[in-house]
Order: sequence, then C-alpha cells, then structure tokens
Amino acid sequence: MRRKDIRLASDDEKERIYEQIEALYLQEKPVTVLEHKSGFPAVTVDCEDIHILTDCLSIEQWRAKKKSQQGGEK
Repeated sequence: MRRKDIRLASDDEKERIYEQIEALYLQEKPVTVLEHKSGFPAVTVDCEDIHILTDCLSIEQWRAKKKSQQGGEK
C-alpha cells in the first residue's frame, strides 16, 4: 500500500485530511493509527481509501484546536 506523506504539508491541508478521516470515523469506519518504522513522531493512518504518513503532534494540535472551537460555541 502506498501512503501519501503529508508531514510537510500545510496545516490547512492536514486539517482537511483529518476532517475527512473524522467524518468516516463518525460513520463507524475503522481507523488505524500506528507508529511508523522511522519512529516518533511519525505515524501511519489508514481509514477506508485514505492512507497517510503524518506526525502525531499535528494530530494533537488539530484535536486541541477543534476542542477549543467546540468549547467556544456552547
């Protein structure tokens, strides 16, 4: 399987892909996140036809940003 390496992509591009994965997850599609053989912080994420190589730090930043935005809407 060939993965798209998004580690050097812009934050906006990463967030767009993370949002796609989250939408599939909310539809109860399985998501697999594994540490990449190159080591921390690189991870592989697989969900349906999305297969990416990214870093876990940007995922955490996206989750924190999303959480703070949701908290501000209440």
